Amino acid sequence: MARTVRLPSSRHLALAGALLTAVALACTHPGPQPAAAPEAATPVKGTAPPRDYVILIHYELGMHCTGFDFSYCCILPPYNSILAQIVRTGRGDGPEILGPDPQDPEVLLDGGRRLKLRYTHEDAAGKPNTHSEHKKLLYWGAEYERRTLASQQFRHLYVYEDLKGSNATGTTADAKKLRVGEAYHIKVDRGPTNQRVANDFLRNSGPTGTIVFTDSPALENVPVELTLPYTWEALGLPLTPFNDYVQSVFFLEEKDIRPFQRAVVTLVDADTEEPILDRDGKPVQGFGTNPIDVPACDRCHGTDNANGDTFRKYQVEYDFWRNKMRTGEWFARLKSAAISILEIHDARHGTAFTAHYPAGGTLVTRLGHDSVRCQDCHADNVIGVLSSRRVRDVPARERGPDFARLNPDPDHLISPLTEAIHITHQTHRPSPDAHGRTGLCQGCHPAHRDDGGMASYPIAADGSNPYAQADNRDAAGGCFVGRDVHSNPDKERDVPGPSHLNAVGHWLRDNVYGEGGQEKGLWCTHCHNRLAQELYKGDHLTDAVAGEGETLRNKSLGGIAAALGVDEATLIRDYLDPHVPITGPDEGSGVLRTWDRRGQTIAPIAVIKANPDGSGPALTDADEDGDRSVIPVSPDPLSGAAGIVVPYDAATHGRDYWLAAGSPHCADCHTPPFVESEGGHAFPIDQPGKYALMRHSTGHSGIHCQGCHESIHGLYPVTPDVDTATYAQAASINPDRSHGPIKCGACHRVNQAGVPVVLAGVSYRGRPLETDLELAVEYAHTLR
Repeated sequence: MARTVRLPSSRHLALAGALLTAVALACTHPGPQPAAAPEAATPVKGTAPPRDYVILIHYELGMHCTGFDFSYCCILPPYNSILAQIVRTGRGDGPEILGPDPQDPEVLLDGGRRLKLRYTHEDAAGKPNTHSEHKKLLYWGAEYERRTLASQQFRHLYVYEDLKGSNATGTTADAKKLRVGEAYHIKVDRGPTNQRVANDFLRNSGPTGTIVFTDSPALENVPVELTLPYTWEALGLPLTPFNDYVQSVFFLEEKDIRPFQRAVVTLVDADTEEPILDRDGKPVQGFGTNPIDVPACDRCHGTDNANGDTFRKYQVEYDFWRNKMRTGEWFARLKSAAISILEIHDARHGTAFTAHYPAGGTLVTRLGHDSVRCQDCHADNVIGVLSSRRVRDVPARERGPDFARLNPDPDHLISPLTEAIHITHQTHRPSPDAHGRTGLCQGCHPAHRDDGGMASYPIAADGSNPYAQADNRDAAGGCFVGRDVHSNPDKERDVPGPSHLNAVGHWLRDNVYGEGGQEKGLWCTHCHNRLAQELYKGDHLTDAVAGEGETLRNKSLGGIAAALGVDEATLIRDYLDPHVPITGPDEGSGVLRTWDRRGQTIAPIAVIKANPDGSGPALTDADEDGDRSVIPVSPDPLSGAAGIVVPYDAATHGRDYWLAAGSPHCADCHTPPFVESEGGHAFPIDQPGKYALMRHSTGHSGIHCQGCHESIHGLYPVTPDVDTATYAQAASINPDRSHGPIKCGACHRVNQAGVPVVLAGVSYRGRPLETDLELAVEYAHTLR
């Protein structure tokens, strides 16, 4: 068996005989563990952790938004995951992360004990959520080219040998690509790795992590790391926000939504499957929030708000389902919204999606053809579709009579999906509140609560913004607003103390968080903005944890503005706190320009080999299919390596959206070491010399950052009345039942100050750690 790797005592502090070995958990990628060391013969000081095991559970996306009826179109498929690490807590010898049996990825080893991690789902009230299709989901029943939509949705992802990225021969031959959903058939109610929604076992991703491949416009076999190495996982589950007690998909109502589902994981004996009991005699069990919600498309597209007097097919669709088929009112509205979206797309882009509508009256489709998969034309990095179609490649069957007139350039590259959706909605419906901040975010990234109440919902029934004369942040909850620590007005109640902010963070804290003298937290556009993109582009770090190297993040606002070639007022108005017009369409606000990247410089992604004569990129020899690819030289575009530096949009038509350059980072507002890991491990999702995304980052000696802080958009402490599941999750792990990030005492023996006892006599920054919990926490964040 592989040895347990522990942090050397001299790694961070040159203190002879310091007991840092016992401070650290196992490294990021532990192999199977040897037998547990015996308890020390002498008494061990400090308070022991309350449990023998801690199961840290999170979800990489923080919140997933998807429909539950895909018979007309699929913008974003169902995809929820359970990601976990299990820690055997300190028994006098220090805590350890437990790894898998190398012969069986479902078996966890704790010394000589063979264990498994069984999972299921339930809502915050404890009601089970064990299945999806038919009763809560129409996905496998949706047809696509004589297959199910579920089998097609991930077909662009493939492997050659396994889910570890193995490709011993280095082939790129299409015939040897084992495609997800085709060579790997996806069974009903299972994710792309065929794990069930519930009542199944987590698998370990092993030393490589779970890796699949996809193709980009310039390169085959682009690796996509779905999970970090040595993660216990269940990937891409078709979870819905409905428990098992709902009647039928046709009679679901909006009040049935329970967005903050709990993934419950139980440690069991690998042979008998009987639960393992903790020191208190109760089963070893943990839960993590697995959030899933339904967008509010119907509030605009199921009303005159989006349709006006021009588009009327939505009314025909509503009447069919509500009055003829006698379905529930909400289901009928959602069906009508789908038809509205397709009809408007036809009118503006010349497509023919509703040309034969209404064709027939089946329970599957009234379009007269298969479901529309948006990613057939639009690149979408979030699911790994890296190529868009050009106008000339749109099939004849999808072209309406006005297609050529509306699309005169056959070489035009169709925009990436996230850009198309954000620009269209932002231009036509900026929906400002009284401060001029767009209210659109919570239309698609919705705001349902676990109690089923619809009071103070941020999108009115007619699609208008009920906070037009108020503040969007007054809305009572959602997948971020009123939930996450950054939007939690009562954050100081649960986590008092310093926030470790840089100049950007201080400005937001002083000017936005407590705006108008009332604590309200941040809005979506304070993180998802042009500044986040520019800060990322400005990084070329030599030590990410220390923030050393080239970066704009340690400068004043004036220094950042000067580096970007604007004045400080423009930086605030267009980059940091962008506003939209109070009246009329949005023709160029900072919010719009976050998504409309035309004319802007896109972050570079890598260096590729150039032809010796300088005529352009060198290409590989043609493979069995006649395909040729560029030749990567360095994943660090600022390395100075000889070759051609290429931008993200040369590697993916999805540009840098949903990859590291286009997403916010903790380091945008916080100072080191309270930042992400350095990138490069999951290239091209992240890059060397830059910060990785939080979901690809590890912190304290190999613990996932989200293991102690929870998932992005739901970071501890959340508000107690919106997301009751996450609020209870932290308290179930912390010895003092607090709701903030996980504390040392959950895994370590600690003294009265809450500091691990093994830090007695150890100093950091010239100060002793044993009586200073804040300093000990800072030190722990340096142990990567």
